Order: sequence, then C-alpha cells, then structure tokens
Amino acid sequence: MKRFIWLASAVAMALSLTGCGVSTEDFEKARASASALDTEKQALAAQLEQAQASLESVQDEADELRAAEEERRAEEEAAASRKAEEQAAKEAEEKAKKENANRAKKVSQRELAQIVKKPDAHIDENVILYARITQFDSGTGPCAFRADLSHAHVGKYDYEHNSMFTAGDRLLDCEILDDFVADDIVQVTATVLGSLTYDTTIGGSTTVPKFQVVKIKQA
Repeated sequence: MKRFIWLASAVAMALSLTGCGVSTEDFEKARASASALDTEKQALAAQLEQAQASLESVQDEADELRAAEEERRAEEEAAASRKAEEQAAKEAEEKAKKENANRAKKVSQRELAQIVKKPDAHIDENVILYARITQFDSGTGPCAFRADLSHAHVGKYDYEHNSMFTAGDRLLDCEILDDFVADDIVQVTATVLGSLTYDTTIGGSTTVPKFQVVKIKQA
C-alpha cells in the first residue's frame, strides 16, 4: 500500500513537472544528480571520519613520543645528578683521607698495645704503624690483608700484633694495595675501625684490631 502511494506520488509529481514544462527525462537527471551528490556527501563524510581517526592516532603517537622524551630527559637528569653526587662523595672521601693522613700520629709501643687490647675504644683514631703483611691472597680478597704490627720498623719477624687491614671500598676498588704482597714490610697510615673476630684455620676464632688504610708504602 505504501509502495503504491509512493508510486502515485511520483507519477503525480512527474505529471506536475511535465505540466510546468519539466520533462520526465530532466526530472530523472535531476534525481540522479541529487543521488550522486548524496553519495558524494556520504563519501566525504566517511573521508572526514577517517581523517579524524588518523588525526587522533597521530595525536596519540605525538603524546607517546612527548612522554618518552620527557622520561628520557628525566632519566638523563637523574643520571647526571647521581654522577654529580658520586663525584662529590668521592671528592669528600679524598679530602677526608688527606685530613686523616695529616692528623695521623706515630704511636709508642705502649699506645699500640692499648689499641690492640681494646680496639673499639680507639675507633676513628689515625695512627702511623709498621707491619709485615702475613696474608694477602684470594682468602683475604684484593682489598684486605692480615699483618703483624709494631710501633716502629723492627726486624722482619719482630712484628708481634696480629691485625687486619682494609682499603678502598673494601671489595674491589682498592688500587692503593696493588703493589703489595705477602711478606712486604710496610709503613701504614691508617684509621682504627675497631675489633674484628674471624675463624682460624685450626677451628677456633680470634679477635684482632681492624684498620682502614689511608696511605701505605714500603718501609
């Protein structure tokens, strides 16, 4: 019924246009042109929608790139800050070592005996000692060695006080010890760290004074 009504309306319009001097052929051309324009409009709308989607995608990529660049800059600034802090800490450590070396004093036989007896009572004292290195191998690691101490330069086997020395970061960074090996007789400027207890090879344990090397040279 609706199709009939639409068909009747179209016929009536065609007759009306014919009566107005517009032919059916012109009417069909006009209708085809209108249909083409509508199709073109729809195509343009689809292109616009696609362009908007592409623009949004480009905007998302730009936001991601901006965020990545900001993160990279933040990481670079953090790395530069850490490097500056590490450099400042290293300079402060070197300054402290120099100050410790300048404050270091030679000790008497009695003063050394007191340090050996109660190392924890002399923490942070800076002293000049003489020693024979007794162990400096894979067991002690590259940044530590055992030594027998004396207050002065004595005979090779007259260094009587067992002790432990560490240097640098106490793990790997200790170039100050690179030139020394077991049996070397050395003069050491060192800071008292306190006492150290370790297991002996015969199954017991022993407690000795522990020192941090500030300066060391062949005696």
